This record gives sequence, structure tokens and C-alpha cells, in this order.
Amino acid sequence: MSDTTRRRLAQLVRRPDADLAEAALLVCAEAEPDLDLEVALLRVDALADALRSRGFRPDPPEQAARGLADHLAGELGFRGDVTSYHDPDNSLLTRVLQRRRGLPITLSILYTAVGRRLKVPAFPIALPGHVVTGVSAPGVPVVLDPFHAGRLLDEPALAERVATTTGGRHRFHRAMLRPAPAGQIVRRLLTNLVRDLGTAGRHLDACWASELRLTLPDRDPHDHRVHGEVLVRAGRFDAAARAFETYLEQADPDETDRTEVRRRVLAARARMN
Repeated sequence: MSDTTRRRLAQLVRRPDADLAEAALLVCAEAEPDLDLEVALLRVDALADALRSRGFRPDPPEQAARGLADHLAGELGFRGDVTSYHDPDNSLLTRVLQRRRGLPITLSILYTAVGRRLKVPAFPIALPGHVVTGVSAPGVPVVLDPFHAGRLLDEPALAERVATTTGGRHRFHRAMLRPAPAGQIVRRLLTNLVRDLGTAGRHLDACWASELRLTLPDRDPHDHRVHGEVLVRAGRFDAAARAFETYLEQADPDETDRTEVRRRVLAARARMN
């Protein structure tokens, strides 16, 4: 990904009307340097155009939500990858468009992007452990679960989903149904990529995902520590030491892990010899 493309992503996620498909595809450009972004966006446009050509209407909200689910899940087969959930391809929208399988977050990005192209007031909802799609409606939004074939979720179903995905650590409440900002969604997408690329032993690829996360406007000092740990696993010890030092410069002086991070700096420097 060029510096220009990275700046484009950082600027895009600051916008309240950010096209999440474009943001997700800008992430893909890091993994696929030859990606034609405009052509990829046309694929998303085509999904909306196919539904528009059949007289789709963006209201009432529940009917619009059902129409999106019937089209994307029912007709086209987009749904969650339950057999290889942690495959890094599930976090890359280009691969999701090809395979029609993905994570809750990538599928919710797709539902939101297609919905907005059809004038549906769709937005991602970042539930603990599971991203879903909301459609604005009087009172509470209509909620779709793209990972489970676009199933509509009422409040009892939402409570069950939150309890299941968090092992009972969280309880559902309506405040969870707020629209998630684009920056939060892209950050969560990249966090998944860092995790799954590392688990797959693709440590050099995990480096770009971690580095890209550092370009987002909501970064915090701990991102530099995580980046250092990713760089160590990739054998990039000089860069890892610099990342750990950046963490020490930016972190609160009272952070309890400062001694441990200093040790990591020394260890990384020692392994450069």
C-alpha cells in the first residue's frame, strides 16, 4: 500500500458518511498490491444494482432489511465461514466477495455498504464479540445478523447472541445498538487480521496489518507495544525495539508494564547481533 493510499484510509475513516466497502478494500490493497480499487468497488455497486433493478424500496425498515438478507444471503449465498472461521481471507473483503464467506465484521460491512447504496439507513453495530447490521427505525433499529444468513434479531435473540459470544461476560443492553464509527470498525477488522495472520504463521503479513492499524486516528500507545511483539515474531528485531521504545515514550508513566517492555527492548537489541 502506498503512503497515498494509507492517507486515504486514515482520512476516510474520520468521515461520518464513510463508505465502509471502500475502507475495507483499502485494507485489502495492502495484501493485494495490484488491486484495482475502483473495479472492486464496482463489484459492490453491482450487488446493489441487481436489487435496485427489481424495484427494491428502502422502506419500511423491516421490509428493507429482509430484502437485503434475501438478496445477499438467500440468493447470493453470503454467510459466515463456520468451518475455517480464523482464515485470514475472511477479513479481506475481496476474498469475501469471491468466496461468499466471511466473518461477522466483513459481512456486516458488505450489508451496510450495499444497503447505503440503496438509500437504506444501514450501519454496523459492534456488539461484544460479534458485529451485526442495523437499519434505522422508529424506536430501536431492525437488526440483522449477516453471519447467520441475515437472520433478524429481536432483543431476546440479541441477548442470547451477546451471552454466547462473550461466554456470559457481558449482558445485552440497548445502548449496544448505537452505530459503530468507521474507525472503530476498521480497527477491529485489522485486529482480527493481526490475530489470524499470526496464528497462521504469516508473521510478515501480520506486520503490515499491525502497522496499518497505527495509521488510524484512534491509535493508543499500547498499539506500539503490540506492533513490537508482532515484529519480534517476524524476526524484525530493530524495528521491534523502536516500537517498544515508542510505547515507552507515549505510555502513561504509571503503566505497570514499563519494566517488562524495557526488557523487551534489550532482548530485541540483543537479537540483532
